[in-house]
Amino acid sequence: MGFFNKLWEHTHQPGPGVEADEPRKKGLLRLWEVCTRDLSGFFWAGLLALLGLAPWMVLVGLMQAVGALVPVVLAGALGGVIAAPELCALSDLLLRGLRDEPFYWWSTWRKAWKGSLRACLLPGALLGLLVALDLWAAQAFLAGQMGQGGLWAVFVGLLLVAGLFPYLCAQLVLFDQSLGRTLKNSVLLFLASLPRSLGAAAILLGYLALISLFAPASYVVAVLGNVWLPLAAAFLMIYQPMEKILDLENQVHAAQEARRSGS
Repeated sequence: MGFFNKLWEHTHQPGPGVEADEPRKKGLLRLWEVCTRDLSGFFWAGLLALLGLAPWMVLVGLMQAVGALVPVVLAGALGGVIAAPELCALSDLLLRGLRDEPFYWWSTWRKAWKGSLRACLLPGALLGLLVALDLWAAQAFLAGQMGQGGLWAVFVGLLLVAGLFPYLCAQLVLFDQSLGRTLKNSVLLFLASLPRSLGAAAILLGYLALISLFAPASYVVAVLGNVWLPLAAAFLMIYQPMEKILDLENQVHAAQEARRSGS
């Protein structure tokens, strides 16, 4: 036992750490800090989110081959319902990381999955439907069935969905409120921080475009970065204005204290 005592004798000594009043890093340094600190939890939660998205991709892909609009839309809605809880659970972990809140990823993931299940099904169906509709319109354009205006409609539609998506996920896991209020807040936040909102949308769409363009070589990145990497970058892009407008961290801490005192 002497060897092991010698090995661990200095583990009680404090390391350099982060000063309590030290300001948070910004930009890529902040992304690096958060992701490297909670990398394991983010990766596994992102992998579960990728598995949750798999039915959407398969169903919509099969219905796209059929070419009819109604099956594509129904497949998108069903796939969105399946994927929504996993995406919300991942969002909960990412937001905890951005708040510098310690967590055990599996227990936190399960709690977030259960907590957001009912609230996220309808938004998931709606977003899944809209993205599937956009892809159907893009396919129609490529087949020469739509004019140039149709292509712009597809682009704007994807940009809006990608820009609103992080705001929707954040509110679904953080607040217990009606869907109407969540949608309204998401639109207002999107417009209030338009440059950052568009930046977050560009990150999500750009990631998907790069994976598609460089497939199959990019599939390694798709597994390692899966869903967590682009979503973490998108949340970082919008986190500061969202926190400022919603007083996010104070509200979350107050709710946590209320739950502790009531238990």
